[in-house]
Parts: sequence; structure tokens; C-alpha cells
Amino acid sequence: MAGTIYTILFMIIIAALCIWALYYVIRAAVRAGIIDAYQQMGKVRTPATKDDRLQQEREALQEERVRAIVADEQRKQAAKDAGKSDK
Repeated sequence: MAGTIYTILFMIIIAALCIWALYYVIRAAVRAGIIDAYQQMGKVRTPATKDDRLQQEREALQEERVRAIVADEQRKQAAKDAGKSDK
């Protein structure tokens, strides 16, 4: 008799712990979803971290390189066209 009472009590405690853990997991997921939704709507400004600034700098440098390559190719093409028109 005492064994079944302890078994039932143990199962109730385990079930309560599982429900408690599930509550916090769901709560964290909902909170993260709400924060993400607000960020996508642009209502939340997150502070720029060092990594964000470095990423923006890398993107700017990459864009500058692409512009330089395109300008160089245009100059080469213009020189080639000018050479053909002289002949």
C-alpha cells in the first residue's frame, strides 16, 4: 500500500516538473516570436554590436571592389572601342 502511494506521489511530482518545464519553454518561444515580429516590423531597434559594424564595413568594402571592377571593365571596353573606331 505504501509503495503505491509513493509511486503515485513520485509520478505527480514528475508530471508537475514536466509541466513547469514545458511552461517555461513555451513562454520563451512566445517571447522570442514576439520580439522577432516586432523586429521585422521595425518597431524595435537593436543596438549595433561590433560584429554588426564589421559586417557593414565588409559589405561596403565588397561593394566598393565591385564598383572598381565594373569601372575598370568599362574603361577597358571604351579603350577597345576607341581603338577600333580609329582604324
